[in-house]
Amino acid sequence: MITTRGMPVYETMGEIVAPQHTAFMVIDVQNDNASPEGSLALAGRDTSWIRKGALPTIKKVLARARTLGIPVIFTRNTISADGTIDSGPTIRFRGRGAYSRGLLNYEVEGTWGHEVLDELEPRPKERQIVKYRSSAFVGTPLDMLLRGEGVRSVVVAGLVTQGCVLATASDMMHHGYYAVVLSDGVASSNQQLHRAALLIMSDRLDVVSSGQLLEIWQANGQAV
Repeated sequence: MITTRGMPVYETMGEIVAPQHTAFMVIDVQNDNASPEGSLALAGRDTSWIRKGALPTIKKVLARARTLGIPVIFTRNTISADGTIDSGPTIRFRGRGAYSRGLLNYEVEGTWGHEVLDELEPRPKERQIVKYRSSAFVGTPLDMLLRGEGVRSVVVAGLVTQGCVLATASDMMHHGYYAVVLSDGVASSNQQLHRAALLIMSDRLDVVSSGQLLEIWQANGQAV
């Protein structure tokens, strides 16, 4: 760690992801997009990029974070039931993506599909941020929550790499937090955009594998 103008600046990954000031954020892994009974799967869409891609990593890191007492935060991508929180640009985007082709109730508030994926078993003390835009900082209390928990760094996993992951992780830095993106804990159905987003994030943020993260947590004096 160095000090610049009286401000401490972490230099090593060990300093950045030290358990005492780190949170683990799971972005938008919900029943509709990741459950075999969710809207995406029932519509015949391929979900292997989630279930065989990022999900095993997320489960592994989530279990370790809980053991270490690291704050866990889930975000839920949300479509307003009555459309009052929509905008022209967001409606246009949905018509081009996963919300088209018959997925009319996809991630709508108040539905089972909108909830955090059941098999992640979110606990009562683990906060859930309901968001209506790609970045989890827009229109939510996320910043106040992180500051209240004394968080300085956030390990990020979830969906979708070039969408909500990129938007949230980028905003994280602008709000004064160290963002660490798990390269094997984020996913997209479009591999070209997935790789491009990881490349963009690695230029400004820290992108590491779950193996690197867990090794660092072990080196902090905690047995994995």
